[in-house]
Amino acid sequence: MRSILLVLFLIIAPCAGLGEERPLPPFYKAIMNIMAPLEYSGVPVMVKPHVSLSVDFSNRTWTLNNIHEYDSRGNIILAQGRFGLCAELATYLFEKIRPLLNSRYEVKFAMVAEPEFFSAGRSNHIALLLADKADGQVYLIDPSFHKYARLKDLPEYRVLNTQDVLSFVKDKSHDVSFSVDQAIPLYIRKDYLLSFSVTSVDGKFDKDNFIFVISADRRGKPGGHDIVLIGRHNKKFEDLEDRPRLYRILTQEEIDVLFGKLKVWIRSIGP
Repeated sequence: MRSILLVLFLIIAPCAGLGEERPLPPFYKAIMNIMAPLEYSGVPVMVKPHVSLSVDFSNRTWTLNNIHEYDSRGNIILAQGRFGLCAELATYLFEKIRPLLNSRYEVKFAMVAEPEFFSAGRSNHIALLLADKADGQVYLIDPSFHKYARLKDLPEYRVLNTQDVLSFVKDKSHDVSFSVDQAIPLYIRKDYLLSFSVTSVDGKFDKDNFIFVISADRRGKPGGHDIVLIGRHNKKFEDLEDRPRLYRILTQEEIDVLFGKLKVWIRSIGP
């Protein structure tokens, strides 16, 4: 009986791996090695001394000043050589892999939706699309999540639009502006995406009524929780925290650094 089972196993086992072969994407090891140290985080950039926040109450916008840095050749500089948000990471990776590629390949920046944190309705997530013009294959490279595979093998992603170059890189802009109540992602930690926004208070938006908000979205669960609110309401300073959730996600050192920066920004807006 054992010999019959062994024969059947030897016949069936080779068939178990049958199906479409998936060869490694172009320059896979080299590109994965470049991506390996990269980490999705905007906090190390935001807390730098030269990064400031300004608010235009008339136009209901807020701006992070000096958030982008470039080297002498115009290439993006990541905080500590590895930290950045999706647009910075994608730009950095694009600059690093360009010398590997020849005319056979074309790379574009893509705004994509993915189900864990960046749903289609509110996605501003940036990745790269690498097209092999020789065989028509298209590959998605997402340095934020360290993914690199054929686009058709990543059905969780949906491409919303593509660009040859991101506008802030083209203009070599150092600043980035947002509308009031518009949130930007900060970083992903322990299955949470932390976001930051400058918000109005009961519809009012002036130096006496504005709030800095840090919210936390759970992986795969839309609708976040505000874990930090710090600002002014009718001239009165307010500082509210969801301490259990806050300390579940961040270390005490991270909390101290982040709160210190937020308080500096509030004082800069005026009494």
